[in-house]
Formats: sequence, structure tokens, C-alpha cells
Amino acid sequence: MSKGRLLDGVSPIEGISPTDSLDTLFLKSGSSTAHSPQSLRAKPWPARPQQLCKGIRGWRWWDSALDVVVVMLPIPFFVLAAAVIFVNGKIVDQEQFTILNHSIKGATTLFPICFAAITGRAAIKFATWKLEQGTTIGVLEQLMGSRTVASALTTQVQLRSFNVIGLLMIFVWSLSPLGAQSILHILYTPVLPTSTASSVAYMNSRQQSYSDPRPSSSFPGQWFNSLAIEMGSMLIAPTEVKISSMDINGNVKIPCQSSLLASGTPDSEGWVQTALMNATSNGSLVWSSLFGIPIELGTKLGNTTFSIESTYIELSCNNKTVESLEPDGQNGPRINFTYVSVAGPYFSAEDPDPLDPWIIGYRGVDITTYNDTDGSAYVFPLFCPDCLSSNFANKTIEAGTIAFQEFEGLDNANATTVFCNPYQRYVESEVSCMKTAATQQCQVTAQRDSVLPHMPPEITYLSFPLVALGLSALLPNVTPIHDATNEVQNYLVYDPLDPLTIMGEDNSVLTSGGSTPKFLSDVALSDIETRLGQILNAFVYGSTWNASIFLLGESIDNLQGHEFGGKNASFVPATRADIVAMIQNQTAAFTVPAVLRTQAQVYVCNFAWLGVFLFSTVVMLIGAITGVVFSRKTIVPDYLGYVSSLAKESPWIRMPDVGVNMDGMDKARLVKEVKVRLGDVSYVYGGYSEIGRLAFARLEETTKVKKGKLYV
Repeated sequence: MSKGRLLDGVSPIEGISPTDSLDTLFLKSGSSTAHSPQSLRAKPWPARPQQLCKGIRGWRWWDSALDVVVVMLPIPFFVLAAAVIFVNGKIVDQEQFTILNHSIKGATTLFPICFAAITGRAAIKFATWKLEQGTTIGVLEQLMGSRTVASALTTQVQLRSFNVIGLLMIFVWSLSPLGAQSILHILYTPVLPTSTASSVAYMNSRQQSYSDPRPSSSFPGQWFNSLAIEMGSMLIAPTEVKISSMDINGNVKIPCQSSLLASGTPDSEGWVQTALMNATSNGSLVWSSLFGIPIELGTKLGNTTFSIESTYIELSCNNKTVESLEPDGQNGPRINFTYVSVAGPYFSAEDPDPLDPWIIGYRGVDITTYNDTDGSAYVFPLFCPDCLSSNFANKTIEAGTIAFQEFEGLDNANATTVFCNPYQRYVESEVSCMKTAATQQCQVTAQRDSVLPHMPPEITYLSFPLVALGLSALLPNVTPIHDATNEVQNYLVYDPLDPLTIMGEDNSVLTSGGSTPKFLSDVALSDIETRLGQILNAFVYGSTWNASIFLLGESIDNLQGHEFGGKNASFVPATRADIVAMIQNQTAAFTVPAVLRTQAQVYVCNFAWLGVFLFSTVVMLIGAITGVVFSRKTIVPDYLGYVSSLAKESPWIRMPDVGVNMDGMDKARLVKEVKVRLGDVSYVYGGYSEIGRLAFARLEETTKVKKGKLYV
């Protein structure tokens, strides 16, 4: 057979005769045994025909392991989504944020890789199942050609097949870049206002008082000295301090509820807003005491909101008399024992002195002898209204009366007496504190009547003997008379917001030549009851047990572990029921729940992008399950997409007709070292030099194709 001629019976279009084996062709063409296809049989091919058994029972362990891995691949992405949902709204923790940030970046990189591996495998498995069931070449080309995002689109365009399968493949593959990009947008950390649970400790203003004028008591010689200094400082404090929502020591002032009700309307729960922004600028808010309630915020910075329980004495001054003074003996100083004296009717610990500018006394029911009928005055103190038996809560008691008497000069002068009824008010105040690294500013933002149990308002601290007697004996000594000036009296008769007049104006008894002092008779009753009430409450707060917290600005933490007569301070957040019990037990300080609002970095989940991410991950999981399901439903081995499958069907590379259960990869391992080429095989037939035959064949049986030559 001459070279350049085709074998008999073989045309360049029809291919090799089906009766010719590759061995025969080689022998016919005079090929040497060195090029024999026997090398294809050197690997351990199955020795005989086999049954198709790729079902569940015949599955190999490594295929099962691969199925498990494929199904598990989407799980970390679900875990990441769950972690983002979990931290949503929480304050950023730097260590936690670092882990999340690295996880998000890693997931962005891995998502398209995992998606492509899972979706591509699912497409092959489904195509193999369709091939086993019988389908069109177009469907197989759509499935096998859609192995990437770009190929999913170009395959449909090239095939002109925009059917359901084509559109579905485009949609599924578009989720690969979309899902990867969505990961970058599912979490961000802006600086936002945030609220967290906190707690605040504050002083119990309903503790027992130890006001006692007797020399045997420690109060006059020890505690009162600090009280006098502190009260004197408050009386002459700058205007900014007096209108401020806090006192000199940073304690929060409690407003008089009557002043709030005069300008505000309670809501459905009884709360009245204080409108402190306006109150601070014009001083319209009336404070109940010179002293505020000590609070302990701790080290937490931000805006803290909480509620505190407190009590104060509110005066209702309804009468004022002016009487001429009678001389005490011939040419003696004028003095008045008609109202305030040791003998009453308004009891004082001491009789008035001729040089006293003023004196104060009290008349009322002695709560310690309430069941007696003689109405006699004070016997023994019982500390505070909350110290009484609960039986007193239902009793009707007549309100007491305070008589504050001012003496106007030594000769030809008058005595002005103001009569006020004291009432014990129990309020609950909502407090807002803004704390920075350098400052702390607190203010009452709303107030209402206390809903906790308490005694009738007619029972006040003055209803206890030594409290009232201590007040009458010690209050005049808060600011000693010097240069004819008395700050307590001046606070009442002059503008309390002007410290210069309080410190510099003469008192009513000793006047400088040519000066015209202002007298109590010139002051409205409403102003007297406000100013005198502030002084009385400051004295009562300063006479309570653990008053050093009020007076010296000490930390409430110092009360822990020390029982100064009352109970220790409580540093466990208390419920309303707990506070009721602690008030009865005279606990020194309470700790209550609070809400801390700060500007902080907060985790914010973008749920729109998270939805895209989760949907893409769900599709990935469905793809993984689809690949497993159709792989198990298919009996025939994996055939599509392998070069070994192409080689098996090539008439120029004959493989053994065995191994039906071997998939494309199994066969690829057996023939991976065989060299092949898509080239010209016409020389096998001694072919025409003008026309070549293009075929997929072994390298040694082909020649390279040439540009410009004709091929079939």
C-alpha cells in the first residue's frame, strides 16, 4: 500500500470501518510494535464485564466522604450570618470585632470558590442523571457549559437557548459574585447612642435623725461643726451654684413638688417633667433643700438615668404677725416670750436672748406620746417617720406649727412672727446624669408622688422631740453673728441668689448707723416658706445618721462594711419591694437599676444584604444536596466532562471494553500518562497529501495540523 492513499473502504468523511480494530489498523499500516496500543492495557483494568451498581449500596467511601464535605461547606457561612445577627446592636468589643472582621474578609474570598465547586458539581451530577434518563444534546450543553458565571451567560447566547434551564443557570451563577459582595456589607460599626443596663447607689434621705441639743450628745460637739460649715457655705454660695441642679459637693438637688405642679401637668402615671433647661437659665425651679442627695455613679461614662426615693419637709406659711416688744424690766431690752420659749406654746430648747436676731420654736403632737391625752411635749425620740409602727399610717394627726420670730431692734421695735405648718413629702424623682472624664452633671428630669408606703404627711421629723429641740438650739449657731450680720436671717429676708447681700447686710437687731435693713415683715409668705424650708431640710439631712456623706462629699462606698447605727449600704440593685424593706431597716444607701446611654461603636447588621447572603448560601446548600441526591439516583458512572471519556469514544484510542462502573476520573488515573493530540491521522491510511483527517488520537499516531491545509 503506497503512502498518501486511503485504505480501501475508508473515506475521509466516514471514518474507520467499524470492523477494524486499532491493532488491525496499525498492522495494516505497517506500524511497529513500539507503537502498539498494548500500553493502554498495562494498568489494572477490570478483567470482565460488570453490572452497573453505582447506587447506595455500591457507593465508595471516598465518594461518601466527598458528599459530606460538600454538604458541610455552606455551614461556616451560616455560622457567620448567625454571629452577625447575635452581635447586632451590641457595643463593639475590639477583640471580638477583629475576629469578625477577619471572618468576613475570609468568607468573601472563599464564598465564590465554594459556590463554584458546589454548583458546578451539582450541574454535572444533574446532567449525568438527565443523560441516563434520556435528554437532548442542547440540555446537556447548557448544563455542562454553565460552569462559571461568564460561561452560564455565553452558553445560552451561543446555543440560542433561553429556556427555563438556561435562565435558571444564569440566575444561580449570578449569586456567586452577588453573595460574595453581600458579605462585605452585612456588618458595619457606626458610632451611635446605645443603652446598657447599669446601677447607681444613692443616699437614703429617710434615715433617722440624731439632732440632739443636750451636751451629753455627740451631735452638738462633733457633727454640728461640719454641718454649720457646710450650711454656711451653701448660704453664701455663688448664684450659679444656687440655681444649679447640684450642690457644692455634686449632690443632686430635689425640687419641691408644689413648684412643679404649679407649672406642669402630671401624666397618667403622675410624673411631672421638670423642664430643667429653662429652670437652670432663669432659676424658676424651686429646690427643697440647700443640700442635694448624694449619688455614686461609679466609673461609667455617659448619660445615666435612674429613679430615687427621697423625702423633705414642705412648709405652708399662712400667718404673719407684727407686735410691739415689751421691755424686760425697767430700761431692759425688749424681749417677747409670748410665742417661742422653753415653756411654749412654741417650744424652744432655750429662751430668747436680748441680742438674738431671731428664734424658732415648734408646737405639735409629740408622736412618741401620741396615745396620751395630756398633749404634753416631747419625751423621747423615735428617730424618723419611717421608724414608726405601720399602725401610724392610718392615723389622723393634726399638723404641727413652726413659729419663726424675728426681733427688729433693741428699742421701740417690733417682733415679727411667721407661722408655718410643716408637711413631710415623699417623692420619687427621675434623675439624669451626664458623666465625662472630667465632669459630672446630674439633674432631676421628672417627679411624682412616691408610690412606696409612708406615714401621713402631718408626721414629720419635727414630730420627734429632740429633732425639733435640736433645731431650735443649733440652727441659730449655723452662722454666728459677726459685725451685726446673720446669714440665715439675711437668706430669708434678702434675695437668696445674691451672696453679697447675705454676707454684708446688717441684721434686724444690730444695725449700723444710717442703714435701713430689710425685715421679715417685708417678705412675702410664699418666699419665706420656700427659703425657710430649704434651711430646715438642710439641717435635717445634716443631722441624719451617716450625714458625713452629705456634709463632706465622701463616697458612698465608704459606708460598706461600717454600721454607723443604721444598716450598711446596699450595693446590690434593688427592686421596689427591696427598697421598701430597706427603708424600714434604715439602710444607709440604696443601689437601684439604671440605664446607661453612651456614644459608642455599635454592631449594626444590614439585614437587606444579610438576606442576600443567606439566600445565596441557601442556594449553595441546595446545590450541594442536589449534587448528592442526583449522584445517588444515577446508576451510570460519571461520564461527562472528562477527557478520558472523550478518549474512550475516539476510534483512534481504543480502551478496553470493560470497567463500566469506572467513572471518568477512575479511567483518567489509568491513562493519565498516555500522550494525545488533536492532529492529522491521515497518514495511517497513507492518506491524501491535499486532505487531512482531524482526530483525537495518540501523539505518535498524529502529525501537527498545518495552516491552509484541508481537513475532514
